[in-house]
Amino acid sequence: HKCEGETPETCVRKSSIVVTGVPTKSYRLPSAWIQENTTVVNVASFKNVDESEILQIPGVTYVPMVGKVTVAMLERNLMRLFYNFHHPDRQYEDRYKAALEEVQKPAPWYGNPVQVYTAFAATAILAMMLTRSK
Repeated sequence: HKCEGETPETCVRKSSIVVTGVPTKSYRLPSAWIQENTTVVNVASFKNVDESEILQIPGVTYVPMVGKVTVAMLERNLMRLFYNFHHPDRQYEDRYKAALEEVQKPAPWYGNPVQVYTAFAATAILAMMLTRSK
């Protein structure tokens, strides 16, 4: 989803999950931006939020620190999201796959006039053989 015209503040105010990961001591996410019942996850080595302030907001769940494996998985998922939805080559691949599926789609049995004629002739011959044997 594109965030054209959005600011960090408007995005955070709309979010029910906020992940902070700013690698500096001086950055603090303003607690006023966080809405009720939000989950806030800090993946940076510094505290990017005022823990006592955000815990005063009703329903907020705060995860103050995560391990290295969690950070690695978050980075992997971020790369997958970029590749799946925003990478320029992805549009080419999607068009190529759609064209390939269209070519490989089998034609219905009645799509070819020769097949229709063969099916009709075989049915007629079978019907004549069954009626003659009686």
